[in-house]
Order: sequence, then C-alpha cells, then structure tokens
Amino acid sequence: MGCGFCGAALPNIVATLVVDCVVKPVGRQLDYVRHFQDNVENLREKKRELADARDRLLHKIEDAKNRLLLIENDVQNLQSRADETLSDMGTLEEEIQLNKRCLKWCPNCSWRYQLSKKAKKKIQDISELLEKIGRLGPVGYRDPTALPTIDFLCSKEFVVSESSKAAVKQIIEALKDENINMIGLWGMGGVGKTTLVHEVGSQAPKLNLFDKVVITTVSQKPNFERIQDQIAQYIGFDMKNEQGRRSEQELWLRLKNEPRTLIILDDIWESINLKEKIGIPIGDDHKGCKVLLTTRRKRVCQIMECRPVVELDCLDDDEAWTLFEKKAGLDDFSDDSIKTPAKKIVKKCGGLPMAIVPLASALKGKTNCHEWQAAYRRLEGRRLTEIEDVDERNAYVILETSFDYLKDMVTKTCFLLCSLFPEDHEIYMEDLVGYAWGLELYKGMDSIKDVRSEVLASIEILKNSGLLLDSGEMHVKMHDVVRQFALWIASSRKEISFGTVETLPMDESFKHYTAISFETDQTDELPKGVGFPYLKLLLHGGNRFMETSTEFFEGMKALQVCALKYQSISLAAFKFNMNLRTLCLINCELSDISMLGKLRTLHILSLSQSDITELPTEAGNLENLRLLDLSYCDDLRRIAPNLIQRLSNLEELYLHGCSSLKWATENSTKKESYSSLSELNSLPKLVVISLDISSKHLPDGFVFRRLWSFDFCIGIKRPKWYQKSETCPISRSLRIEKSVDACKQLFENVESLQLNDVEGHPSLIPSLDLGFSKLTSLDLRLCHFMQCLIDAPKQQVPITTLSNLRKLSLSCMFDLEEICNAPQPQGFLQKLEEVIVSDCDKMQVLFPNVELGSIELEGPSSHLCLQSLKIVKIKRCNNLKYIFPISAANSLGQLHTLKIKSCSQLEDIIQDRQAAYKCLLQSLREVWLIDLPQLKGRDVNDIMLTQLSLQKLKELVFGKMTNQQLSNLHSCKYEDLEEDQTSSKHHPLPICFPNLILIDILECESLKSLFPIIVAQGSSKKLNAPNLQTLKIKRCFGMEEIIQDSQVSTISFQCLREVQVTECNNLKFLFPMCVAGSLGQLQTLKIESCSQLQEIIQGPEVLISMAQGLARLNEVELTDLPQLKGNDTNDIVLTSPSLHVLHVLVFSETTEKQLFEYSGYNVSSLKYLSLYKLTELRMIWSAPIQVEYFPNLTELVVHSCRRLRYIFLPTIARNFPQLRRLDIYVCEELEQIIEKDQTPSQHHLQPICFPNLSSITIISCVNLRCLFPITLAHGGLPKLYRLELEDIPLLEQVFEEDESNVSKDEEEVIHLPRLTHLKLDWLPYLISFSPLGSHFIFPSLTDLRVKDCPNIYTRFSVDSKDSVHAKTQVSQSVDEIIVEESATAQEIAWPIGSDIYWWNGEGGEDEKRLRVQLDHKLKRRGPSPGMGQVVRPRFEAPLKAKPPKSKEPKEDHSLALFGFDFGNGEWPPNVTTAGKSGVRSVVMACSCDGKREEERRLKLLGG
Repeated sequence: MGCGFCGAALPNIVATLVVDCVVKPVGRQLDYVRHFQDNVENLREKKRELADARDRLLHKIEDAKNRLLLIENDVQNLQSRADETLSDMGTLEEEIQLNKRCLKWCPNCSWRYQLSKKAKKKIQDISELLEKIGRLGPVGYRDPTALPTIDFLCSKEFVVSESSKAAVKQIIEALKDENINMIGLWGMGGVGKTTLVHEVGSQAPKLNLFDKVVITTVSQKPNFERIQDQIAQYIGFDMKNEQGRRSEQELWLRLKNEPRTLIILDDIWESINLKEKIGIPIGDDHKGCKVLLTTRRKRVCQIMECRPVVELDCLDDDEAWTLFEKKAGLDDFSDDSIKTPAKKIVKKCGGLPMAIVPLASALKGKTNCHEWQAAYRRLEGRRLTEIEDVDERNAYVILETSFDYLKDMVTKTCFLLCSLFPEDHEIYMEDLVGYAWGLELYKGMDSIKDVRSEVLASIEILKNSGLLLDSGEMHVKMHDVVRQFALWIASSRKEISFGTVETLPMDESFKHYTAISFETDQTDELPKGVGFPYLKLLLHGGNRFMETSTEFFEGMKALQVCALKYQSISLAAFKFNMNLRTLCLINCELSDISMLGKLRTLHILSLSQSDITELPTEAGNLENLRLLDLSYCDDLRRIAPNLIQRLSNLEELYLHGCSSLKWATENSTKKESYSSLSELNSLPKLVVISLDISSKHLPDGFVFRRLWSFDFCIGIKRPKWYQKSETCPISRSLRIEKSVDACKQLFENVESLQLNDVEGHPSLIPSLDLGFSKLTSLDLRLCHFMQCLIDAPKQQVPITTLSNLRKLSLSCMFDLEEICNAPQPQGFLQKLEEVIVSDCDKMQVLFPNVELGSIELEGPSSHLCLQSLKIVKIKRCNNLKYIFPISAANSLGQLHTLKIKSCSQLEDIIQDRQAAYKCLLQSLREVWLIDLPQLKGRDVNDIMLTQLSLQKLKELVFGKMTNQQLSNLHSCKYEDLEEDQTSSKHHPLPICFPNLILIDILECESLKSLFPIIVAQGSSKKLNAPNLQTLKIKRCFGMEEIIQDSQVSTISFQCLREVQVTECNNLKFLFPMCVAGSLGQLQTLKIESCSQLQEIIQGPEVLISMAQGLARLNEVELTDLPQLKGNDTNDIVLTSPSLHVLHVLVFSETTEKQLFEYSGYNVSSLKYLSLYKLTELRMIWSAPIQVEYFPNLTELVVHSCRRLRYIFLPTIARNFPQLRRLDIYVCEELEQIIEKDQTPSQHHLQPICFPNLSSITIISCVNLRCLFPITLAHGGLPKLYRLELEDIPLLEQVFEEDESNVSKDEEEVIHLPRLTHLKLDWLPYLISFSPLGSHFIFPSLTDLRVKDCPNIYTRFSVDSKDSVHAKTQVSQSVDEIIVEESATAQEIAWPIGSDIYWWNGEGGEDEKRLRVQLDHKLKRRGPSPGMGQVVRPRFEAPLKAKPPKSKEPKEDHSLALFGFDFGNGEWPPNVTTAGKSGVRSVVMACSCDGKREEERRLKLLGG
C-alpha cells in the first residue's frame, strides 16, 4: 500500500517540480516578450517622473545654496544617482530605437526579452530612487565657518545687520555671474558702504573669485591721475614713462592682461566714463574685470548701468540698540534710569552707524542718569525737521551732539583743524602739533614736547569718539561725512569761522574767517588784493607747483600759522606778518632767503624738501625759534659756523636726509668754514635731533649729550624706503658704522639700534650697555670679534635686559657663537616677534638652552618663553645644530613663518625629538626648508607637518633635500595622533592641507615623488589640498612621478592655478589620469627641460578629459621637451574647448613640424604666442583653416625657428585684427613674412590689413629679401608705431612693388601716420625703403636711425612741419649738402647712403630751437660725403638723465647718447652746452662707410 501511495504521489511531485522549475520561469520569460511594449511605456513614464523629481531636487539645492547653506551628502548622492539613471535611460532608449529600425519587419524574441527585462529592472530602480527622494527632509544645513556668512562680515569696524547681510549676499552672487561686470552699492553717508566693500574685497580672493582686488577712493572731486596711480600700483604697473605719463589706453591694455580683477571704486558722486577717464576695461572689453562701486546717489548707479543696484539701509531698532549697547558699555544689568533715555537716544539716531558710534562713545562711562537725560533733551531740541527717514541733516545734528560732548575747546579745535585737510587725506599728527603751537591753543605750556603730548591725547579722544579714524603710525583720517559735518560746524559758528576755498573768486564771507585751506588743484594762482584781517591760519597744499605773489599776504596782520606746499615764493612776502609763529614751506622754491632773520616771532620753521643751499647767517636772529626742520633739503651744503648755537631756545632740530650737508672738521679751512657738531651740545633746551652724518665729520672725543628723542645715521646711508618727508619726533633710533663712542650716552634709552662693522666689543651686554631695557629692534652686521650678545656668567644681568626686544637681526656676524652666555633674566625675549639670522658660521645655539634638570616640559614658566615669536628666518649658519631648545618647545603657538636655508649641520628644528612631537605649531602658515642635508627625516614628518600644524599652512617650499627626508612627507604618523587626540579609530585623518596655497620644491635631486599615497594604517586614500594654488618643482633630477600611486581613489586639486616643472629629467608624465577631472581652475602650465616627459596627463582617455577639464587655462609654455608626444602638443594643449580662454602660448625647443594643422582648434582667446627653437618647424599654419582663427592674438614672437620659410599664409594674414606686436629673430631660412598668394581666390579681393599692429622687430634673418608688399602700406598698417630691422644682409626692399601693378608716372604718396621709431641697421644689400616713384611721409616720426645701409637709394628728409619723408630715386651725385634754416629753405635732408641718428622731441607753441652742429674743424674742411647737419630741436622742460632700464634701478643716473654712456648725467669733455635749457633733440651723422668719427663736438644752443 505504501508503495502504491508512493507510486501515485511521484507523478504529482514531478509535475509540480516541472511547473515550478520549468514552466513558471519560462512563463516569466515569455511575459518579458509579451509585455515588451507595456514595459517600455512604463519605463518612459517612470523616466518622466524621475526627471520631474530631479528638477524639484535641483530647485531645492539651488535655493539652499542661495541661502548660503551646505548641501547634505545624501542629497548630493541622490542627485548624482538621478543624473546617472537619466543618462543611462537615454542610452537604453537609443538602443530600443536602433533595434526597432533594424528589426521592424522581423521582431526578434531574444532582443525583446533582453530589453524588456532591462526596462523592468530599471523601473524597479527608479521606483526605489523616487521613494528615497520623496522621503528627503531639508537638503541643506548652515555651516558656521562657511563664507560668505555673517562671521566673515564681523570685524571691529563692520556693523552687521540684515541689510548688510543681504547686500553682501547680492554682491557675492553678482561677482560669480560672468554676465555681470558692474555692481553698484548705494546708501546714505556713514551707513557703512566703505567698510562693507573693503570686507568683500578682502574675501574675494579667498573665495577664489578674483586674483587681484584693487581698492581706490574717487571722492566728490575725483583726481583721475591719483586713481590711475593707485590702480596701477595694485597690478605692478607704472603710469610714468620716459615721455611723462602713460595714457588711459595703456592702463586699459595693461588691465586686460589681468585674468580676474575686481576694482572697487569707493565714494563716486557723479557718473564717470571708466574707459575714457581712467582706463578700466569692462564688459565686452574684458569679461574678467569687474567693478564694484559705492555712492550715496542711486541715480549714479542707474546712469552707470550697474547690475544689480544694491541698497545698504540703516540699522533697524534692535540692531541699532545692540550696536549702541556695545559702544556705550551697557548690558542687561545696567540701571533702567540710564537705559530708558539711552533707548530714546538710539531712536533719534535713526539707525545710522555714523551717528550711533560717536554718540555712544561720548556717553560711555557716564553713570549719572541726569547726563543721559540731558543728552536726550539736547538731541531732541536740535532736530532740524520732522521727517520719517534719517538724512544727513539728522546725522549732522547727532554728530554735533557728539562734538559738544568733547570736554575742552582745544580738542574741538584739533577736530576742526582736521577738516581743513583735503578729503580722504591721511593727516600727519605732527602737522597738528605745529598748528596747535602756532595758534597758542595750549597756553601756559612752554615746550613743544608737552604740547605734542596734549595734541596726541586729544587725537586719541577723537578716535575713541568715532570722529577720527586710525590710518597707520602717526596718521589719522576723517570720514567724509564727519568732515562735511566739521566744515558745517566751522562755518556755522561765528566764534570758529574755519573753511575751505574750493572755487575762485572768493566772496566777502571769507574775509571774516580765522582759518582757511585752499585746495590747490582748483586754482592756478592765489588771489591778489583780498584782505584777511582776522586770518590766523592759512593752509595751501597740493600736487601742483604754483607761484605765490607777495601781494596775496598783504593785510594778514593776524596770521600766526602758514603752511604752503609746492610754491615758488619770496620770503619777503611775510615781512608784514609780525605775529607769525609757525611757517612751513614744504618742497618750495625760495628766494630772498636772508629775509628769514626778520621773522623774529617764529617759533616753528620748516623748509623741508626745499631748494635752499645754505642756511643764511640771518637765521641766527630767530631767538624765539623752538623747532627747525631742514629735512631732505638735498641741496643744503652749509650752515654758517656759530649759527646754531645762537638759537638758544631751540628744542627740536631735524637734519635727516640732507645728503650734501657738511660739518666742520679738523681739516676745514677758514674759507670754507662750517657749523660744528659741538654747537648742538651747547643748546640747553635741545632735546630732539635727527641727523645723517659721515663718520669723518665726528670730531675726536665728541659725545652727544642725553636727548629725549633722536634719529641718527652715522656713516650709514638712510635706506630709500625710509626717506619720508615727515619727521619722527618721538623715535629713538641709532644707525652707526665703525665707532659708537659718540652715542654712548644715548644707549640707555635707544629703542632701535643698528651697528655696522663695529669692532672691539666682544659682547653687546655689558660691553656697550648694561641692559638695553628699552630696545625694541636690534640689527647687528659685520661686528667682528663679538662672540655673544649677553656675556655675563659671573655678573647678575638686570631683569629687564632685552625684555622689550621685538625684532632681532644678525647678519655676517662671523665670530658670534650664541646670544646669551649668562643666567637668563626673567622675561627674557618674551616679546620677541621676529628673528632674522644669516651668515653666522660659528653660531651653534641660537636661543639659550635652559637646563631643565628634572623639571618636565610642562613644568613651571622659569624656562625660555617665546610666546610672541611669529617669524624666524635663518640662512647660511653652518654650525647650527637645532633652532629651538627644548625649553621653548611649548611656547611657539604664534609662530607663523619659518624659513631655513643652507644650514649644512642643522639636524633638528626642535632640540628634543619627543618634545618636538608634542609641540603644536598651530599658527604655522609659511615653511621653507632648503638645502639642509643633515636635517633628520622624522623632523619633517613628526614636527613640521603634524596634522594640527598644517591647519593654517599656506606656503610650503623645499629645496635640496634628500629622498629620505621627504619620502614620507605626507605620512604624518596618524596612529599616534589618533590615539592622542581622538576617542575613536573610526575617524581616520586624511592627508589634508586645508590652507596650503603654495608648494615649491627646489633641487631635491634624490626625491622620487612629491605626493606619496602610502599612508598610515587606517587612513583613507585621499590626498586633499583644497586651497593649493601654486605648484613649482625645479631641478629634481631623480623625480619619476609627482603623485606616486595613480590608483589613489580621490585626489583634490580644485584650486590649483599654476604648475611649473623645470629640469626634472626622469619625469615621464605630469599627473595621473585621476587628476584630469580636478584641474578646472588651472590657468598657467609651464614645463621646461624635462628630457623624458612624454605625456602631460597619463592615460589613453586623456584627450576627452583634458578637453573638458582645462576650462580656465590661459598661459601655456612648453620648452625643451624632446620626448613629448605630438598629440599632447596639439590634441591636449590645443583641444577644443579646453583653451577658449587661453591668453599665452609658448612652444620652445620641441620637434614640431607644423603646429596648427586643422580648423578644429579653438584658441579664440589667445593673446600671446611665442615659438622658440622649434628647429623642425616648417609652417605655423596650413590651409584650410578658419579665417576667424586668432581674433584676439596681440603678440607673436618667433625666435630661432631655422626651417621656417614664412610667417603668414595670405588667407591667415587677413585675420589678425588685434595683433599689436610682431617680433622675429634668427630664422635662417625665412624668405617671406607673408607668403605670396599663388592661388587667387575670393580672399585676393580683400586687401591684407593689420589694423592694430604697432610694433615690428626683425633681427638676424639672413635669407629674408623683402618685408611686405607695397599694398600693405596703403592703409594696412594704420597704427604702426615702431619698425626695427637689423642684420638682414639680403634684404633689398622694405616694401616690395606689387608685380600686378602697372608702373605709374605720377608720384605715389603713402602715409604711415603713427610711425614714431624707424631703425634700419646693417642692411648691406638694401636698395630702397620702397619702390621707385613712391613717397612715404611719416608725420609722427621722432626717432630715425639708419646705419650701415651703403646701397640704399632712398633719401630721408624733414620738412618744416616736422614730417619725415622717404623718397626712392635714381642715384645722383651729391658733393655737399648743407642744411640751413631760413624762410626759403624749408627742408632738412640727409645725403643718400649716409648714417643717420636723429631724435626729435615735442614742445609747445613757444618752443625754442636748438642747433646741433658738427665740430668747427669739420666745418672748415666742409662736409664730407655722407655728412649732414640738422636743426630741429624742441623743448618745454629740461631733459633729465634717465637711468638705464633694468630690474633693479641704479642710483647712478647716466645719460646714454647713441651708444656713448656718460656717467652721472654729465656731458663728455668734447660736448659743450649753452644755457640751461634741456636737450630735446640730438642728431648725429657719420660717413657712409659706417665708421664713427672718434672726436665729435656738438654745440648745443638753447633759446
């Protein structure tokens, strides 16, 4: 029975298995085929749903970004998955459509099954993706450290408000928009526009928006030259040239070379044409240049077409109260009796920061409620009108309240005096001291030193009250709103009556003024006959030289202070001003200097930078004189003997910068007697001296007595950068060479000390002084035999020794072994901020090593503390073993710059290895380690490059380091860091340099790779340098790869802008393939002399990646790369669209035969193309090619391309609309510049034209026979400025006759209207400048040089209108041509074939003529064949000798005249000059055989 049952069940089981295992799967497969169309339709529907969901997600992401939120990682992943899925869907649909067409009449079940199955799977995937997107919460989150946010707006000056946050957001977004070029920010005065744009400007480079940010103030009356100078300074451009001043167009062209520039124009009052008035290229002229302007007038933004126009509103009530609380020192615990009137006061301020801050500062510290109530009543009572919005009148009233809260009238007067300076002027405090003394503001004070102290205290009060702004050492500025308020106050109160004169003529109201300031640039001459009977103070300063008549000062009987600049004036003008106490004549031309003796009421006299040669004896009559300033009077040679000692009340004497001043010495004769230094010690009240003096002028045994302030340069020339026109009355500075004996009484109080070549002192302390307790800066150079600075092991050193030292510089101290050989004083070097040491070969220890004994590193503070140290620079100290001792290891938290070079024995940065590892250099920003062969590798890894040390690192430079030292550069021993600093090992530290900007590796010959990816256990394979901008590697001969492991998963170089690799002969490729996608910001690529380099990016897929990735590349230089694959040169460096912004392209020393082979390249933005030593190059371009190929090329330089036969094809030559410069050098086989058009086409009908070509230089092209066809001269070179041809032995014609033209009987006149420089040199076969019958006219030519062209038949001449002519004619016999200037002879001509050197300057209508004649010997014998004379000079100002152009300007200004160098600007003995007029035109001629006359006399006659 059992068997029967089994037998019956078995077929059922088998049947079930067959159904489950065979039938059902087959059914499912058949379902795929049967429902193919349904699955495809469902898939399309799902695709539409996903696309809509993806778009909604993108909108959310965009909105989050606009709100400055960071996007969640899972959101970014879902967006990426959605993009990928939609991309895959496109591929699947293409496959469906393709197979449908192929099998339309014969459906394929296998095909239907496969695609239907794919569709079903894709539907499932999309459904899951849609579900996840639907479940998403917020897509972004706020990052408190992100920029731009409120955090980066927070500063000491910036007032954060909703309006300011919105304004910054709008501005930042606009700066990112490539279609926006000008942004306007407007708002009322004092609302904070200037501070806001300064903050934006400081952050723009950090956000990688711009490379350079330029900030300049325009003001109500703009000085465009000053604005241009400030812009030029930011971009390293000089607006001055040999001809005077560069034009707006030249600045415009220079700015176009800057790829990404933001120009901030602050305080614009009227619409300005930025291109014509300043030279700023924006819009279509230059997409990379943007302008951000501020103004008080919305209309200005609208007229100047700003987009967007951003308004900066005042603060709302809560923001205004928060600001007032902070500035007034109030808080939640302040008394309600004070807070109640305070809130009323804030309400009256109307949210204007310029009103809130001064008023709050004035009330700060007031504890009596009645004072607050009185302030509110005063404020309310003086409200001018009841209006809803705050305007400037309200601000004036509020500022008036702050003004009235100033304690005394003296401080108020100082404030009003500041308003007399020009708008945006940096006010020098010492000027205010002189004015205060002259006006007798501080009655009862008998010394200038005391008055100075009071003035500085008043200025501090004004700064703390918000009425003045700090502007650097001893300088302040006045906000323009505050200045306008001050002028309003000064003019509205009769008891003050201050004002500025901006326009003439003056009205009667000025007669009652007591103080007047003239703005020079508005007037050419001061008014005459205007009486000022009450005037006490007169200021007149500017940038233009003026003449001032004596009549102007008549009637100024009350004048006490007069300060003039850039005036030509007689001191007799002041003979009637009997009350004059302060007279400042700065940079003036003075006459009647002897009249000084009659100004007996003078207390302060400054003639700084004026042209006096001698202080007259009469000046000794100034018995009341307290201050005498003769600083930087370069021509001052003598002060009469005994004159100084007659000035018995003199307190301050300034003689620095008087390089020609001499003093009496033992060798002085009676005839040339001078004042003696001993006179200085005889003045009982003299407490301040500044002096530059030679060591030889110090009398034997002379010692300066004790002084309150001093600034001496003895035997040392004052540095150029130090030469300011301003005095430094509170400095205590000594710069001494050789002997210090004369200054030994000054050491006790000296603050800045420089000793050069001082011998005989084994130490600084105690040999020269016991403590130097006030010393802040110490600079020792070449002081032989000095072994240490402090040498007192057996003597107690004062506890204040060097306790205030902030800067220490030691140079060429060859015997110096250490700084301190004594018990360390308490607080020793505690304030030291900067250390610079070089060439101290015997130094073994830099900082003293305190023996700690059993004291732990973390123990008491008795050991050396370098808590203030920020900068350390050391080079060529070959005995130094380590930099920092163990006792200082934990005090280096402020160190931000460490540069060490060429210290052959240096082993450690920090003495103890374990202490070094625990040392945290969290502020480190710059590290240079160059040529340190003994430095131990663990130092580089475990000390300098620990994770926390790298958080702020911006600049990293290595040079001449071994492979062992650098092989683990980025392996920072993360296991230990994780154990010490993290609670879990599940957060591996990546190889991260979050702030690193520059890496520079120099001469590390054994270094094999720069970025190894072998990291510590547990670390991710991620190299992250998110802010790295510059990578430079030079002379690393052993380097095989920059990134060691090309399989690394992620390498981030998203900010990298510049890569330079030089002389790395083992390098075969620059970057692995994984880098190609992260180089989107790369702008500059320079590779030179890498003999094995084959590829820029490794990998076969590189072409597509590079084409898409190098979106910003604009400068490429490839030099001496013999193994570089041809495809790299063209298909990587020139792929489209990767170089659509390329500006500079340089090929050098490669084996290319042809560069631009087909029309697919897109280098439409290329501006500079240089081809150097392309020895196999036969042609640059080949047809067919797009005619618009190089629309922006401005410079083409071809050098040493010996196989090149021509430069341009005819079709190409017609399409260089922007070409400005063409330079060709040493091209041996070059025959033509433009290949002759052999196949006439439609282009032949179009004349060749270079509309902007301004400079052509061709040198040493031995096979070149002609330059251009004559047709090109007919309007084809309208802007040609310079043409130089040299050493072209086979050149026959400059402009060649067109063979198709029929010869004409009439003369053909051709103009080159802008040609100013023409040079033809060593062209022995040159027959003519142009064909026979052509007549060239050069109306603008100023420089003509023809040399060694003996066969030329073109005759050059100059007509009466100064135009140069060039006519080609048949050879004729000319025995003698004498050129004379007369009414009938209107032309100056040179003999055919003669050498010509002719230069013609430009002058005004009242020009005078200068005749340059040959030596009278030559005149006696008559002109030789080929000798000519010329008369054609002009001048309007004396010609000053110019220094030769070089990278470093030389002090020796020499005049180079046509190859002869006359040192120091003097004429040679055989050249004489007549009169004082400057040479503006010089012409020389010599015989046609090219030999110069050895002796030549030129008589230079000035009118």
